[in-house]
Amino acid sequence: MSTRNLAFLILALAVAVGLYSYYGRSLTAPKTENPTATSTPQVNTYRNETYGIAFTYPTTYALEEAERGNGERAHYAIVLTKKTDLPPPANGEGPTGISIDIYQNNLDTQTLIGWLTGNSASNFKLSPDGTYTTASVDGREAIAYRWSGLYEADNIAFLHRNNIISIAATYITPDDDSLRVYRGLLDSMELY
Repeated sequence: MSTRNLAFLILALAVAVGLYSYYGRSLTAPKTENPTATSTPQVNTYRNETYGIAFTYPTTYALEEAERGNGERAHYAIVLTKKTDLPPPANGEGPTGISIDIYQNNLDTQTLIGWLTGNSASNFKLSPDGTYTTASVDGREAIAYRWSGLYEADNIAFLHRNNIISIAATYITPDDDSLRVYRGLLDSMELY
């Protein structure tokens, strides 16, 4: 065998080994799966004995709560915001999220429809078509509607323990994460 043929054979063998090393391993290497990618997301449980509500929400959301009423009428607010949207921008609009507003109702004893159509806190006047549907939350009669303001919103309201509880999810597009969290919160809602 000539030196030239031997050099060509060595070069061809080196190229073959190099190609196998590059492509062969990537084709035969075992695939690793990320078990957390398909697993159920981590959740927190919120429970409020005063108002008799409990629900779960993802750990990717922050929860803030505060009394927003005055000495004449209570209004307790619970707000869920995606942690990646915090802090809100300075001098800008707040992020989308879920708000649970608990309005004292033992003074006026409003009906759901009376509150919906007669109280500006319902935002029903911002409804594009002025309609609502009946629904339920943990077996309680509720009304569901949509409204459109700075953001779009899906809203549900119901009576519980001398209060009107209004739960709204604000979003920009129908595939926003806040709607998924809103539905999960409603599915997990426990009223006692």
